[in-house]
Amino acid sequence: MPAPVPPHPVLPNRRVVLLVVCLGAFMATLDTSIVNIALPAMAREFGVSLLQISWVMLIYLLMNVSLLLTSGRLGDLLAPGKLFLVGLLVFTGASVLCGLSPTLPAMVGCRALQGLGASLILGIAPKLIALAYGEGDRGLALGLFSTAFATGISVGAPLGGIISTYWGWPYIFFINIPIGVAGFWLGSRALLRSQAQKPWSWRAFDVGGGVILAGTLGSLLLGLTLFRQGGWSVATLGTLGLAVILGLILDFLERRHPEPLLHRELWGSWPFVVGSLAVVLTFAPVMGTFFLLPFFLEQIYHYNASQAGFLLAALSVSNALVAPCGGYLADRLGNLLILRSGAALILAGLTSLCFAAPDSSTLTLAARFILIGLGFGLFQAPNQ
Repeated sequence: MPAPVPPHPVLPNRRVVLLVVCLGAFMATLDTSIVNIALPAMAREFGVSLLQISWVMLIYLLMNVSLLLTSGRLGDLLAPGKLFLVGLLVFTGASVLCGLSPTLPAMVGCRALQGLGASLILGIAPKLIALAYGEGDRGLALGLFSTAFATGISVGAPLGGIISTYWGWPYIFFINIPIGVAGFWLGSRALLRSQAQKPWSWRAFDVGGGVILAGTLGSLLLGLTLFRQGGWSVATLGTLGLAVILGLILDFLERRHPEPLLHRELWGSWPFVVGSLAVVLTFAPVMGTFFLLPFFLEQIYHYNASQAGFLLAALSVSNALVAPCGGYLADRLGNLLILRSGAALILAGLTSLCFAAPDSSTLTLAARFILIGLGFGLFQAPNQ
């Protein structure tokens, strides 16, 4: 189990720490939405298909998610502030390489490196806030961190549309350079003072669990991609079978590890299991739709990248604005009522997209996106 956080702050200059971790969260989440709007332009320049260009998004998310738990554990065993700064450097440097990538394979490799940096940033940021703020102030600090997180997603689509239209898609990566440099410069003095909360131990790090977890998720994602390309082929079955085998090995090892990454007590909790399943069933259609919408808007409705970005912002902004209200209402009216209301709005918004016609107005399209965003914003807090 992670070491308990001291009741009193152990990092000075807490406002600087909060500002830097918010900049990091903004930058890491910005690259999930700002890149999405530029995918059609990348696909045209690289001469690749929709399925192939999807790896620009998938590899970033895969690296980020599969390494997030490992990053959090490293934040316990090593100085978290220094690791956060390393994450900023890796992310910023990888952003430069992404903007200079001449081919799709090079781009995917650089995006994987970006995902590594993002996992360090997002995995360690809450730890730094907990070390900088005491119990009485920590809620507000975490709320501001969540706002920065949501803002990165919200402004990515319109900002990416403007940049792609007037400067070209490489500059959606170059925009990270001033943000990353500013974060490193502001945080270097305060964050370099952080100390590890536990003594280093390879056994506590659980290297095997982290590697097998990444392999399990990677095999599953590759298997689903192969299924989309060629159906139930030998390669597809082999890759999905490998994901199952690795998952079973991971479960076997984690049950016997003294400090596992995946605590088995959680999976015995029915609310945790149902809540996790709800996240998967909700995020999958919403994020899948969000990935396809730029192609939908540019190829069917003939919007340019800038116009499509502002339309997609309707979904992200409505989500960011309503998310705090979801938590507030859940405290007063009950989690299940707000959760079910949010899920119903998401379903209604996604269903309405099925009836969108080529002559649908911009206003009606925006209303559909807002409906999804409202539902997504209401759903998240009570489910958590």
